[in-house]
Amino acid sequence: MAQATPRTLSASRTRSQVIWAQFRKHRLAVWGARILLVLYTMALFAGFFSTYDANYYETYPPSNNHPPSKIHFRDPDTGAWSRPFVYATKRTLDELTLQPRYIEDKSQGKFYIHFFVRTPDQPYTILRLFRGDLRLLGVDKPGRLFLMGTDNFGRDLWSRIVYGSQVSLTIGILASIVSFILGLALGGVAGFYSGRPATMSLPLTHLFQPGVGARAWLGAAVSTLLWLAIIAGIIAITVQFLQVTHGFSLLSLIVVALAAWAVWGIARGLLWKPIRIDPDDVIMRSVEIQSAIPDLFLLITLRAIFPPSIDALFSFYLITVLLGFIGWGGLARIVRGTVLSTREQDYVTAAQALGASDRRIIAHHILPATATYVIISLSLAVPGAILGESGLSFLGLGIRDPYVSWGLLLQSAQEGGFASFTDRPWVLIPGFFIVLAIVAWNFLGDGLRDAFDPRKRQ
Repeated sequence: MAQATPRTLSASRTRSQVIWAQFRKHRLAVWGARILLVLYTMALFAGFFSTYDANYYETYPPSNNHPPSKIHFRDPDTGAWSRPFVYATKRTLDELTLQPRYIEDKSQGKFYIHFFVRTPDQPYTILRLFRGDLRLLGVDKPGRLFLMGTDNFGRDLWSRIVYGSQVSLTIGILASIVSFILGLALGGVAGFYSGRPATMSLPLTHLFQPGVGARAWLGAAVSTLLWLAIIAGIIAITVQFLQVTHGFSLLSLIVVALAAWAVWGIARGLLWKPIRIDPDDVIMRSVEIQSAIPDLFLLITLRAIFPPSIDALFSFYLITVLLGFIGWGGLARIVRGTVLSTREQDYVTAAQALGASDRRIIAHHILPATATYVIISLSLAVPGAILGESGLSFLGLGIRDPYVSWGLLLQSAQEGGFASFTDRPWVLIPGFFIVLAIVAWNFLGDGLRDAFDPRKRQ
């Protein structure tokens, strides 16, 4: 019996097995996946990995801007190894800088660190479904354990970082999903219907021709109301612009001329000539306009439309939608190009000849051709969404208390001024987690790109 050669064994593997084998060869991508697994596990079980609730603090003894607790592994009296423990601390003020200083108070004894501690006074939920009070680490009261120090209110920074990962990492995933739904849908429509203008209105003069039924009258009424609303919007925006500019100028004349041209074109379509619009032109021109505006400027502008004092939970969903809205253009452009080339393939032509609907052709034949690019781009879009949320929260336009995110923690550090670098550098630790998550996602995206690219397989 002939033995199987390495080439035969390689050829017998499925495509997913080949991709997985190639991905494992990318060591940075593997480490990126491991880091993300740790971060998302930490976010999922934030209550368990945190030592306190995110907003928990004690007014006495005060612990604002407390440095990370010093963990002892040796008994200072005998020098022998012992269980990890911490000492209580006393708060004093520096005579020169008037900054709080904390010194160990050994008179209260040792406070040993325990694993799997129950905290019935600070319960938490997992996915808002399961309640619990078990935490990984803790010390007996009145001892306190601050693994990464505290903020200016005395809240444990490690606990706030862990809870902040829920918001920052979740927004990254959800915003990417929103942008990819928009990019796939609009890019697919733009590519598949390119060169096939759709009639968007039924002129009123056509309704009085013989054979026009009630369905046509209903469609004409709906389209007429829609276009009249658009005309009213154009006029309102033009009037508002003239009021802001206080009088006529060359720019005002250009705006008025464009508005008049748009109103006349719509009115002509409603009365005599039907309005025909190519979806490809509308979608791609929208992408070009969006691409001409810097993402951060557009994000800040869209966020400024809403009042800064909106509900904290609504702010979370708002930031998710805004981040997804500004990120769909690039994907739509690529999907459109892929669809334009795929719709001319023989199997697509055969499906059309067999009577398959456009929806079925797009869903079963066109969009699967973009799957590879979509998977790679999704992994590379998540870090951009995380960075966008962090930037908005840092500027005070994103997540607000009582919720917490990594960007909000950096904003709190920024409010401390230069003292955050000199006297309490631990408040900058959230920035490390932002960088870690972004680098890990980029490594993962690079590995997926190499794994899906046949030219880079070894």
